[in-house]
Amino acid sequence: MQVKLIRGFTLIELLIVVAIIGTLAAIGTVAYNGYVGGAKKSAAQNSMQQIALQEQEYQSIYGDYFVQSGCTPSQDNTDAINTDLFETTADEPVVAAEGYRFCVDTHTTGFVVKACMWDGTACIDGEELTLNTKGANNF
Repeated sequence: MQVKLIRGFTLIELLIVVAIIGTLAAIGTVAYNGYVGGAKKSAAQNSMQQIALQEQEYQSIYGDYFVQSGCTPSQDNTDAINTDLFETTADEPVVAAEGYRFCVDTHTTGFVVKACMWDGTACIDGEELTLNTKGANNF
């Protein structure tokens, strides 16, 4: 009788350990996803800062800002920023934040850099970032 009782306690303890590990894994997954999302957003903000700095350089050379009038962030606009503003090839993009797309539009201060989280086909509502000539941003 004692052997069965010990086995019973062992199985219950094993089930409790499995439940605890499952709970910790669920919490860890949520925390990890938040960390990855935050890192992607930081990379997008850094790319926006690079674009703004390159805009200042472009303006000092050409006397005007590089803009994509009425732009919406897309892969084509991001590619144009890399090739036309940074003068790089598609193989070596300067602006490449995973999960984000960019564009540069006209603004009363000169230009505004726009970025949005990209779901593969379009921007995700509520996930837009902006940075203008004067450094004003929404992030």
